[in-house]
Amino acid sequence: MHKKCPYCHEETFGWRQLLSLGSFTDEACKNCHQLVRNSGWRQLLAPLAIISIILAAMPLLALLPSDLEVFLIPLAVIVLPLMLVLLAKPVKAEDPQTDLSPFTPDPNNDKAILIQGWSEDELRKILGDFVEQDLSVFAAFQIEIQERFENSFALTFPEDIHPNEFVSLINYLAYPSEFDLAGRSIIVAGKTTLNSDFDGLPKSFAGKKALLYLPENDDDYQVVYLQVESGGTLAKSFNEGDWRQVKDARLSSAVMSLNW
Repeated sequence: MHKKCPYCHEETFGWRQLLSLGSFTDEACKNCHQLVRNSGWRQLLAPLAIISIILAAMPLLALLPSDLEVFLIPLAVIVLPLMLVLLAKPVKAEDPQTDLSPFTPDPNNDKAILIQGWSEDELRKILGDFVEQDLSVFAAFQIEIQERFENSFALTFPEDIHPNEFVSLINYLAYPSEFDLAGRSIIVAGKTTLNSDFDGLPKSFAGKKALLYLPENDDDYQVVYLQVESGGTLAKSFNEGDWRQVKDARLSSAVMSLNW
């Protein structure tokens, strides 16, 4: 039994790695070498599922002949680790809370994301998985989904969303966990007016409208680009933190053709 890396989407996590994968300990993917941890929500479900199985099995114990009860021990040895493996979910090891600066939500914000290529059911599953990665951060914001065309949607945030999470969500919508990207054409981009809430942003960019997107021919899976109307372009890697200026905008024609 193998599960996919949330970065490269290769099935690199076998049952041994899934058993040892924790919510607070990171493990490197054997293919892309990015750090991965277990979903905290899934790890919470594991003991609850085990307890439920034990409680459900207790009435059956009375029906078993005493000479067969000895076989319950090897059965438990097999079933309990199997539950841990089945419920394990490798997620990106980044901690959304680490670098979050103080933030005052603006209900009049203009943050929006356009997505093409996912069905509505897939999109809702992806958004649910994104929130699941750290429940304590996401309780404060709401996402509204509007269908524009077939497999084309717009996301808005009536209660606002922290800029760090806005940027992370753009990346996650393009590279979600547990989805096979082979043969798919996924287009994701966001728009907003920049302000001082964007951590690590040069002061000269504040107040400008920006397009946020994944660079063309992306092989990093952890970077988001930002381009303002005046033409200046920045890039942010989740491994670094601050925005850095780049000369090559790597803006694809598919992103440019999006109808906002």
